Amino acid sequence: MAEGPDPPREHKDHALRWLVEHLRNPSPRVFGVPCPEQVQALSPVIPLLETRTAVVDGLVRGVSDGSIWSLEFEMGTPDHGRLIEHHVAVARAYPAARVESVIFWGRQHGPVRRLRCGRATLEAHQVFLADMDGEAELSRLQSTARAGAMLGDGDILILATLPLMRHSARVWDVLEEAAPLAAALPADVERGVVTAMGALAYGALRVGERPRLLEVLGRMPAGQELFEALREEGRAQGRREGQAQGRREGQAQGRREGHREGELRRARQAVLEAFEARFDLVPDAVRGAVSAATDLGLLSAWHRAVVRAPDAAAAGNTITDPR
Repeated sequence: MAEGPDPPREHKDHALRWLVEHLRNPSPRVFGVPCPEQVQALSPVIPLLETRTAVVDGLVRGVSDGSIWSLEFEMGTPDHGRLIEHHVAVARAYPAARVESVIFWGRQHGPVRRLRCGRATLEAHQVFLADMDGEAELSRLQSTARAGAMLGDGDILILATLPLMRHSARVWDVLEEAAPLAAALPADVERGVVTAMGALAYGALRVGERPRLLEVLGRMPAGQELFEALREEGRAQGRREGQAQGRREGQAQGRREGHREGELRRARQAVLEAFEARFDLVPDAVRGAVSAATDLGLLSAWHRAVVRAPDAAAAGNTITDPR
């Protein structure tokens, strides 16, 4: 998939909240992570300092052993420093528990054996969604549905993260092909799956490709809310970019105007100084005409005339009566 800007934060959060909610049972084990089968959700807000907090994407406790599992979904450029900081914060918040971190990578390919930031390192359980065979998973889910069987919780999680897996088809085609599987689920689950798929797919696309995804979402009843939100976000982004461009152009215009104004000021000063140096006194009419002049070529001509004029009257007439 083509790398592009991250999805709007509020929509990414919506998708991640839904994913973490459904990672409670069957838990991250569906992705091969060796955590307990049953987990309980904890608050993802972790204190850092007296006035700062960290918010992990998800935090769960193993029912069987009390272990703490921090869940992070990295859909954009990897931020190893933030991930390490979050792991340390969780370990400090739960000092008596075994703390493990699970990182789901949306664009990063494995293996990344150890995360580094300066001298700090982190060994975490890592799920490289971009390395998973999305076509094989989609085919398996479709076979399950054709056999008349209901998709299990693990299948639903795989379905929701399909857009981030490896496909030969474009991500909007994957979403459209997976839509019937989501439509067969209960309405609230369908909305959650479509929201997760759409928001994650949105972040995997370049800006110019996103309208194709929005077309597909717009045809899906369960995708209408996300469709409207993403479309409005796109419009808002366009407005912000237009305003930024306008500011840049305004600043450039201001610099050009400032440069020209400086040249005019120096040219006027040169004429007046030349007049005063040759004839001692600058008449008010001459000073007024020079101060009002906005033509650099004219000011240059006046300067030459003042230098060459036989007397003050001739020089003044050149400036105040150019006929």
